[in-house]
Formats: sequence, structure tokens, C-alpha cells
Amino acid sequence: MAGRVIVLCGPPGSGKGVVAECATARGLAVLSLGDVVRTEMAERGLPETPENVGQTALAMREEHGEVIVVDRLMPRLAEAMESSDVLIDGMRQPEELERLREHIGDVTIVALSAPAQTRAEWLAERGRGEDGGDEEFSVREEREWGWGLEHLMSQADAIILNEGSVEELGQRTDMILETLGF
Repeated sequence: MAGRVIVLCGPPGSGKGVVAECATARGLAVLSLGDVVRTEMAERGLPETPENVGQTALAMREEHGEVIVVDRLMPRLAEAMESSDVLIDGMRQPEELERLREHIGDVTIVALSAPAQTRAEWLAERGRGEDGGDEEFSVREEREWGWGLEHLMSQADAIILNEGSVEELGQRTDMILETLGF
């Protein structure tokens, strides 16, 4: 495997999708851990709702172990690394990072942060099926922070603070990726 790996972590609605778009524009392949969960949900015949996304993510971990999402991503990651650097979007657990490091020794971690109230507003505007309203946001927050997101973010090689416009986030992302050599 020739490419390098960036792991992007951050709470719901912090702007990970914008960072992923910037990475794509720089030539990185982007793989989403959330897409692994959404694929599982589709295979189970479940519509994309906040409850189904959360329950599917929990069920996958209960049925197959805490690192199942990374394990399912590994074949696609190995293939993508043959031709480019890769950004893994949406890691939420330290166990997932440990599993990834069993296969990829050198992993760069970028954390994305934004105020909770702002993130809730952005999610309400985004309108993705998994987002829901204020109550669903609170449940999702509790679940994802409970998985150890804070511990994962504390290991970051760089932190991007998202408190402005999409354009500002793009500029900050480009600066961070350039500084990290991506």
C-alpha cells in the first residue's frame, strides 16, 4: 500500500463533509465510515432515519464487535491506497483507530470542532435523513461522545475549528492539509 491515511473525526454536523470535499479536490480518495453503516442499514431494509442509523451502528457493534465498521472498510481502503492518499471520514472510536493502526502504521488524525448549537442548526438545514431535530441531535451527541470521540479527538495531529462560513472552513482545511503534506 503506497498511499497515506488521514482520519477525520468530529462531532455530528461539524463540517466533515466540507473537509472531505476539500480532500477530494486535492486528489485524496475519501472513504466514509458512515457509508458503511448506511450500507448495512439498506441491507437490513431500513429507511434512513435518525433512529435507524443509530440503532444500526449500535447493533453492528454488538453483533460483530466495536471495530466492525473499520473491518468492513479495510478492503476498500487497501484498494484506494494503491493509487492515492486517503481520507477516512467519520471515525468515532479509539478502538477503530487502534484497529486501523494494526493495518496502517502511519495514520494522521485531523479533528474538526464547532460549537454544539451551531452544529445543531447546520444539521437542521442540511436535511439528511439521519439528522432529525433537536431531540435526535441530543441522542446522537450522547451516543457518539459516549463511544470515545473526545479521546479520539485528543490524539489529533491537527484541529480545524469551524466557526465561520463554508468558504472559511475550506480555506482552513486547505491550509491544514498543506501543512500536513497532503
